[in-house]
Amino acid sequence: MMAHNPMHTAQARSEQTSITPFEISAMVAARICHDLVSPLGAIGNGVELMQVCQSAPGEELDLIAQSTSSASAKLRFFRVAFGPVSADQRISDAEIRSILKDLGPYQKHELLWSCDESLTRRQVKLAFLLLMCLETALPWGGKIMVSASNGRMTFCARADRLKLDDSLWTAVRNKAPLAELSSARIQFVLAAAELQEQNCEVVFHDQVNSLTLDLTFG
Repeated sequence: MMAHNPMHTAQARSEQTSITPFEISAMVAARICHDLVSPLGAIGNGVELMQVCQSAPGEELDLIAQSTSSASAKLRFFRVAFGPVSADQRISDAEIRSILKDLGPYQKHELLWSCDESLTRRQVKLAFLLLMCLETALPWGGKIMVSASNGRMTFCARADRLKLDDSLWTAVRNKAPLAELSSARIQFVLAAAELQEQNCEVVFHDQVNSLTLDLTFG
């Protein structure tokens, strides 16, 4: 029988209690995404086989295939946006573009990602959270353009008609919590927390048909 080591146990408890609620939530999100990706992939493969076997695939199978593909794309995106990440983790530009490309057909807006700079996974996590924030400003469609160079990122959302909630964007600008929290607003809370954690400066340019965020990494 292995001897009990009180010092080791105390250290383990100390490490556990040092985990923040945000980190615990990120781990839960990553676990959910991880466990759902495989069965969704299996469903997608099964639907493809059924489509091949049928001489005239019906609209029902097409609908299932589209829904499965949409869910898989969103899970890949959410795993980066909501999952845990360490300072030294990297993510390739090819993977970023693959995630955004798969997600594109299921969004109302068009996304143009043109980042020349190599980004860490943590920086991309913040970028994805800000993209989710900007999506709320484009419920009727539009365009989001993202660029990065020399330690800076620029996000520009354009549309004929924008929907902006000042209380939500004030929380991001001030890196502060929201007065009223809900699941539909969680991306604003997490974006504000990441801006604070990464010591980023963000400048807003609000015009009639556009909202621009100039982000400088700390």
